[in-house]
Amino acid sequence: MSSTDLESLESRNGRSRHMDMCLVGSVVVLFVLVISGFAVLFAWNLKPGAEIVHEFPQALRGEQDDMSLRYKGQNFAYLRANIDKTGKMSKGVMDWEPITYGNGKTLGSGYEYDANQRVLTVKQAGAYFLYVQFNVSCNHKCKNETLTITFTFDNVEQLTCTLELPDYETVAKKCWTVIPHMDKNSKLMARIHSDKELKSRVLEVNSSGFGMFRVDGPGTD
Repeated sequence: MSSTDLESLESRNGRSRHMDMCLVGSVVVLFVLVISGFAVLFAWNLKPGAEIVHEFPQALRGEQDDMSLRYKGQNFAYLRANIDKTGKMSKGVMDWEPITYGNGKTLGSGYEYDANQRVLTVKQAGAYFLYVQFNVSCNHKCKNETLTITFTFDNVEQLTCTLELPDYETVAKKCWTVIPHMDKNSKLMARIHSDKELKSRVLEVNSSGFGMFRVDGPGTD
């Protein structure tokens, strides 16, 4: 093979490597765009019944302008399960607590939580996105059980999330819905129902809670 052929081959190999790098870069960019597109579609085309992955909202990340931060802060609420340090569960009305971060907490000014009554009050009328995530593990000699969490606003059931608990596995589940309209001062309460006493079940409080966000209503334009 002549030196000319070698130079030609090296040139083609160099161009090939360059094209491969460009192709990889294009795929990465396309992937990011697709993910971003799905995020937008998800936000605008919610279909009740799907599952979501909980993340703190952008409002807590300090990446938006002041107006956006104020809007998101007042319209967003996240409350985690509030039970004793053992994490042991019991049937009945659930207790919750907001998470404190810096000088704030994950309970916007559009909400009020009464720890004594275990009730969350919505201060603004509008449409709301509501979701819950539960992570339940087995502490010792568990039996097959069914656990259901129901959310009611003013005694009207809005969301039901059922977990089928096997005798040994940890179970995590997320449920959500969109409530088309809630009146000002509507009150939310959550209850745990089960066919057993849940004596050996432990709720992982750091990954169990519920969130709300006002998606439509006066002042959201």
